[in-house]
Amino acid sequence: MEKFATFARIAEVEFSDIVLSTHYLGHKFRIYLKDKTFIDLFYTTKLETQRFSIHWERAYIDGSIYRIDNTPDKKWIKVATFPLHFHNKEYNKVEAVSSFIDKRDSLEEIFRKFLQFVRKKMS
Repeated sequence: MEKFATFARIAEVEFSDIVLSTHYLGHKFRIYLKDKTFIDLFYTTKLETQRFSIHWERAYIDGSIYRIDNTPDKKWIKVATFPLHFHNKEYNKVEAVSSFIDKRDSLEEIFRKFLQFVRKKMS
């Protein structure tokens, strides 16, 4: 859980208006939201380049997903911020993240900005 302690604090304290609870699932961290959806956070600690994924699952509400990640999937090589990219509502609807994320942001800042995006969508 130590790996995710900072993210738990951010979610539970800074976003208590939308977060119901958090749970460590071994290789990832899950955030349960008050609208009955959830966000999964996964990130590496052993690779030279840190890889991460922040995924908001809304299947039970409207079937949508929102995910930001930096997996260098060659399908998204034409995205301006590659390998960083954003899945907007659908897995195959991918776009650059430059509208709200800077490639130089720390993972904690990306996480905060993603939760701000979620908060706005939920309101």
